[in-house]
Amino acid sequence: MTALRLVLFAALALQATGAAAVAATAADAAKAEGDVVWYGTMDTKDMNDTANEFMRTHPGIKVDVLRLGSAQLPARVVTEQRGGKYNADVISGDFFQVSQLIDVGAFDKYANPETGKFLKGTVDPNGYWTNLYQNTTVIAWNPDRLAADHLKPPASFADFAKPEWKGKFGFDTGAINWFMGVLQTGGGGDLAKRIADNAPVKTTSHTQTITSLENGEFDATPTAYGYMAYQEKHAGKAVDFINPAPLFVTLNPIGLAKNAPHPNAARLFIDWITSKV
Repeated sequence: MTALRLVLFAALALQATGAAAVAATAADAAKAEGDVVWYGTMDTKDMNDTANEFMRTHPGIKVDVLRLGSAQLPARVVTEQRGGKYNADVISGDFFQVSQLIDVGAFDKYANPETGKFLKGTVDPNGYWTNLYQNTTVIAWNPDRLAADHLKPPASFADFAKPEWKGKFGFDTGAINWFMGVLQTGGGGDLAKRIADNAPVKTTSHTQTITSLENGEFDATPTAYGYMAYQEKHAGKAVDFINPAPLFVTLNPIGLAKNAPHPNAARLFIDWITSKV
């Protein structure tokens, strides 16, 4: 081995040793804090399963989860922080609500070390968030209700403005992602107005929407999250769905809360949950 290769090998070994030492120090600091508080809008079961997996792989660090609806998240965080209470370490949620919270200063910057591995547009260029997952908005229906009402499955969002659907579909009034998607496509505000004028059964969250649908409270909905419809269908519930065209996709970022009480554990949790491991 040449002298140059020996020098390069030694330099790389030293660099790797230094990186490992930094990682170990960060992990020790997180373990010393012993806790991380996560506010999120993820499905309750998935959120709890994720927390349990982190605790399994990181013994000594407890994850406390608070599951909130998309409309509830900004109000809860802002109310606490303006009252001088910084309870959350990590915050995740729909892009619109996370953006609201960033605008009022509820996040601190944290540069994710895996940034270069993410698709363009899924990491905040200002350093406040990394995308955790994407949600699709699908058209879902209850096959039993459709058969009873002699209706065909809706094929597009525009179908919900038709007379035969009046009063027979559910609509999540907090589905800002759906509304923004409609505004950016052909139908625009006129389509949204015509659907709103067609007497939808109003719901207040994506979870309530899919639960009410499978319980037969209405025939269909244009505001179902794709993963929820998929899970219910494959669990044998009375739910079916299609991916409409265009398919609306919403980012769900995660980031470090302002003045996090357990900042080292928070950073470790964010690194872990956005990694491939």
